[in-house]
Parts: sequence; C-alpha cells; structure tokens
Amino acid sequence: MAASQTEWERMQQLGFQRFLLRGALRHGIPMAAVVVLLLEVISGTTPSRDRLVSGEFLSRVLLCLAVFTASGAISSLARWKAAESLFGKRDGT
Repeated sequence: MAASQTEWERMQQLGFQRFLLRGALRHGIPMAAVVVLLLEVISGTTPSRDRLVSGEFLSRVLLCLAVFTASGAISSLARWKAAESLFGKRDGT
C-alpha cells in the first residue's frame, strides 16, 4: 500500500494500467526465475542445452511466468485500491 500521500501521487502519475503492468512484471519475472531454478535443482537433472530447449522446461517457464505475473498484477491492484480508499480518488478516475 502507498505509505504516504506523496507515494500515492506518484502512483497516480504513472496511471493505473502502467502501475499494474509495472507491478506485474517486477514481481512476475524474478519470482518465475527463482521458482524455475529451484524446480530444476530439486528435480536433480543435469543442466544441458537440450534440457533448456525441451518442451517440459519451456512449459514450466511459461507456467511460472503466467502464475507469478498474474499474482503481481493482483498485488498491484490491491495496493492501488488500498491507496485509493485511504487517500481518495483523483478527479476523472
């Protein structure tokens, strides 16, 4: 949530859609990378070029990206709504 009125004003300057996209990508990409890496380590397979271009690996990467990007978007939406209720809507939104 926005900690102050000035942070809420910066969020509003970005605009809702850009704020949502930015939050989704900032959360989704790093989390997906960490989870895919952990899954590969846990699975115990040796990393190789063939493994990195296999359908199983690529589907795992896409699934992780989709899930964590969606969770980042939901988190950003919650932050926006919380700040909006705390500090009020701006005119025209």
